[in-house]
Amino acid sequence: MRRTLAALTTSAVLIPLAITAMPGAASAATNALTVHVYGRDGAKVSTSVHATNLNTREAYTLTSNRARKLPRGTYVVAAEIVGSDDTTVLGGRTVKVSGSSSTVIDGRKGKPFQVSLNPPTAETLGALTARICAGSDYLVESHAILDKLYVIPNGSENFRLAYAADWMDTHQSGTSTEVRGRYAALGSMIGLPNNFRRTVQRSSLVPVTLHARSQARGDQQHLGVALHSRAGGCAGGLSVTGHGGYGGFTMPLHLSPGKYRFVAETPLHISVRDRTFASGGRYSQNFFNAGRGPGYDLPYTYGRSLYFNPHGMFTDTGSTGVVETFTDGYSSTEGVKTSTTLTKGGRTLKKETKRFTYAHEARFNYLMTSAGWYGLTVSAKREHPTMAMPSGLLSYRTTARFRFHADPRKQQVAPVYLTRFTPAGLDLQNAAKPGSTTNVSLTLDRKKQGGVKLGTAPKVKTMTAWASYDNGATWKKTTLKKSGSKWVATVKNPKSGYVTLRAKVTDTKGNSSDITIYRAYKIA
Repeated sequence: MRRTLAALTTSAVLIPLAITAMPGAASAATNALTVHVYGRDGAKVSTSVHATNLNTREAYTLTSNRARKLPRGTYVVAAEIVGSDDTTVLGGRTVKVSGSSSTVIDGRKGKPFQVSLNPPTAETLGALTARICAGSDYLVESHAILDKLYVIPNGSENFRLAYAADWMDTHQSGTSTEVRGRYAALGSMIGLPNNFRRTVQRSSLVPVTLHARSQARGDQQHLGVALHSRAGGCAGGLSVTGHGGYGGFTMPLHLSPGKYRFVAETPLHISVRDRTFASGGRYSQNFFNAGRGPGYDLPYTYGRSLYFNPHGMFTDTGSTGVVETFTDGYSSTEGVKTSTTLTKGGRTLKKETKRFTYAHEARFNYLMTSAGWYGLTVSAKREHPTMAMPSGLLSYRTTARFRFHADPRKQQVAPVYLTRFTPAGLDLQNAAKPGSTTNVSLTLDRKKQGGVKLGTAPKVKTMTAWASYDNGATWKKTTLKKSGSKWVATVKNPKSGYVTLRAKVTDTKGNSSDITIYRAYKIA
């Protein structure tokens, strides 16, 4: 936030006024701060300086070597100094602003800040992201080359420093560089250190295998996955590592134990996962799996109205509950068209078609007048306002058909389930081999909807699954086997084309849900 001083002007020609100065007004107008910044070569540097008032927590941006009017108070200031030799210096000072004040951030006083990996790999490239904070308030962040970051020491507890070191294990083959793995280590401290050196033992890092699969033809869709820290304080949100490519990839990661957020993106959608990795464990994380279908959202009654939010009609299997969006890569514009129909006793109560941008705009609602058996059918198709969908896009369309008993006097989630489909044994293109057999796990999903109680879980009476090889024109019933809390459907794959999946679950009272995912996976 910035504060601006309003100038009050008067006209002595029109109305002569006697003005009495408010106490402190004259001194407030003259409070100013100049932060002189010098590079490692001793030359003055023009750069942004970030300041925070320790009393009000208000933040300001200054230009180095220029006076800036500020309210009286104690400030922490920090700056990044980038040199022509690819070096970066981070420095911070605490300064009292009263009248004309100044301080110096001198890059010549910077000391090496080094983090190394042991044992090193034969060919390793690395980067170091570091930030200075005032408490948990972010001041300045730098993305530097390993061994080229310097920090000006300052033992003040007003400062925090957090960092993430990222190494790529690479192999050069001709003119191409292959990344065979990534290693990342996090750290934080109070104050700005003097000649900091840390050696990270590879054995202390947690192995995480990252899989990103293609939802379209490999050369049409770029996949990118970024990893951020969910640690508290200064390290919160710090960029840790990432990887990208075309046509799907598997990347071995080795991370410091802790809490992280994965953000995976294609030109069509963003998928977010929050994970916690403990020391001694082994983990995997998948993105853009086959069988993207309805997730999270169920019909519910609240305030005598029936609600359903269809924005989650294309969610990734194995989702952790963080709502996904469909995007053009630069904004939150979602590419989904939905058609929702509510019926009761064979009569259509409401039908609505939407192309929506934000999740709250997608919500369907209807004011109920009586209890009874309702039918809700939702059909969703992936579209985009400014770009064409890739040819052969998987999970391009989904439908959900619910039948349930509802009472407008009761606030509750409808007694139905969402079926989540997880095909096994597919490659990074989400493809099965021609004529093979694919086992598809069917998991029943039922989550609380906002503040509405979930109620007792419906008791399943029947579960049926089908596969279609002609985009839903005809269906072939699959073999189902119960395995713990899920079912496994055995699908015999055709010689080419795509496989559409469908499952219907009915409880002992007659409530049911029927979920279909068109082109759930392909044959190649």
